[in-house]
Amino acid sequence: MQSANYTSTFRRITLMAFSVLIAFGSHAQAEESVVRDWNEVMLNAIRNDLARPNVHARNLHHFSEGIYLLQLSTEAAVVAEIASEVVTWPENAEALFAIQNDEANFNDAVAAFGYRFVQLRYSQSPGWGFTLSDLVAAFIASTGSTPNILLNSSPAAVWGWACAEAIDEAYQMDGANQENNYENTCYEPVNEPLDVTEAATCSNPVEFPNRWQPLSFGGSFVDQSGNQTFEDVIPFSGANWGNVAPFALDPTEATYAERDGCMYPVYLDPGPPVLLGESSDNQYDWQAGFAHVAVWQNHLDVSDGISIDISPGACGNINAYPSNPDYLYGIQEGGDFGTGHSLNPITGAPYPPQSVLRGDYTRVLAEFWADGPESETPPGHWFTILNDVTDYPEFDWKWEGKGEPMDPNAYLARAYRLLGGTMHDAAIAAWSVKGYYDFVRPITAIQYMLSKGQSTLTEGPSYDPNGVPLIEGVFELVAEGDPILDFEPQALGTVKTHRWLAGTSETDGAFGWTTGCAWQPFQMPTFVTPPFAGYVSGHSTFSRAAADVLSFATGSRYFPGGVGIFEVEANNFLAFESGPLESFELQWATYQDAADQCALSRIWGGIHPPMDDIRGRNIGVQVAEGSIAHFQEEMEALFIPILCPEDIDGNGNVGTSDLLALLSKYGEDCD
Repeated sequence: MQSANYTSTFRRITLMAFSVLIAFGSHAQAEESVVRDWNEVMLNAIRNDLARPNVHARNLHHFSEGIYLLQLSTEAAVVAEIASEVVTWPENAEALFAIQNDEANFNDAVAAFGYRFVQLRYSQSPGWGFTLSDLVAAFIASTGSTPNILLNSSPAAVWGWACAEAIDEAYQMDGANQENNYENTCYEPVNEPLDVTEAATCSNPVEFPNRWQPLSFGGSFVDQSGNQTFEDVIPFSGANWGNVAPFALDPTEATYAERDGCMYPVYLDPGPPVLLGESSDNQYDWQAGFAHVAVWQNHLDVSDGISIDISPGACGNINAYPSNPDYLYGIQEGGDFGTGHSLNPITGAPYPPQSVLRGDYTRVLAEFWADGPESETPPGHWFTILNDVTDYPEFDWKWEGKGEPMDPNAYLARAYRLLGGTMHDAAIAAWSVKGYYDFVRPITAIQYMLSKGQSTLTEGPSYDPNGVPLIEGVFELVAEGDPILDFEPQALGTVKTHRWLAGTSETDGAFGWTTGCAWQPFQMPTFVTPPFAGYVSGHSTFSRAAADVLSFATGSRYFPGGVGIFEVEANNFLAFESGPLESFELQWATYQDAADQCALSRIWGGIHPPMDDIRGRNIGVQVAEGSIAHFQEEMEALFIPILCPEDIDGNGNVGTSDLLALLSKYGEDCD
């Protein structure tokens, strides 16, 4: 079935309204919002589920669409039909009238929708018991009742419940394979699994080094959300995700390509990655790109004593991404070529410098951006950032920063709708590339190069054209007098690697020299690397797309007050090992600065080479452009103002009954 048939484009949403429909009053900061409350419930359900960013992006999209339509129903001056090409919205005139005229009824409808939607999508999650407890508590807090009691007394709650079922049913055949727990429909890995429970011996290098390699955990895989699956080999998550019906992406503009007997729609195709053995027009060929990851891994070592300024005055402010990644990164020192911001545009004052140990900063980034501070996965993380932004005292609730402040429920429903659709399309675009190109991760690539030797000295020992490039302090040859020879005399002339020692209790925070192939990224030993191909980076795609959406919705590229802050407490943040040594703040001037930092964190964390990053960011830019344009078209179609300045029905008042009389007289063509 063609995904285009399920594209969630509103065909006709007609809300007949007075011209004053969108004149919202000013609302005090921190005013309660049932829409916000249930978004938080949804994020908690994600935290209690497996770390599947593509799946959660889809769920956030559908959840936000339902909340958005519920909120729109409260803004209509008359009971109107709300329909899309996908969802058959339940008809219930009594419920619609109730939620338009009573806040408590609206709360009932949202609570019932949220409860039922989360139940439908997350009842099979490993942390369902925690989620269910959270659902019940949130429902009682929103309505003062339990679902069983309220559904027998509140038409609004019955309607909200039915709306959740309608949304879920509408997308059952959207290409995600929800009915089979999102299993791949046509994909098999070409490489045998890499056993990460044993020290790599270099004796069995990967057969196809350009292709993704699954990992074997000996039956004890623990994902980034802390869920233990008791599986040995974790399959590729979302290899066929390009088949999923998008929000704004156009399936007719995708590239359809065949590989290994499977057909892959590829959205916003960045072209193939540079493969091993291919020449490149810059130094980032396959070997140099993956060696870059090993270089940056050493930046996580706090024992080097290096401190850097991480304030917005020194970091961020990249205006354009280069097509050639050579010009973006500080290869040896880390970071990018962002010059920082000379002044806070809101206060007019310089950003105060903040000197932090580079090893603390990079370790925190690797964990903070991995799946969000509470493992809500990257798409959910940007919902938490949006929620935090609306908590700022300076936040004014003006859509696009224009006009009058909106009711928080109305503002957030719009923002969630746009952000949810954008994160959904970012997942589809990024995973369509991941599935088709099936590109290798650093753990496989670096261990493969180490199994071959070194590729720098053609006349030197351990030479192989596919080996690692020799880099001082990272990849070196074991020479006479090396302390390693005291324990491994046979290692003379082989390659040694300076690396993180896997964060075991005996080596917590330690870096050191080892021989062999046992390189691993800065991740939990029970997780190591996400279970899907690397190219392109999902984090880079999600984050840049989300940053552009937040800039659009708030009307400013800057965080409120000119700076966003996340406080990091000494020795009370890191999970992969103890740390950081000192407390500090992550700070960003703009949403893009935060997104760019997220992208860099994946290189420091050992998950992506530069090649995965920049192309993912560029896809994110394109995704956001399409989503914003689509959302604006949606908004233009939503409201058809009809002026009713007269008492048409003669009842002495100007109101809904006059509009109904006007419609009855002239039909839908009146204007």
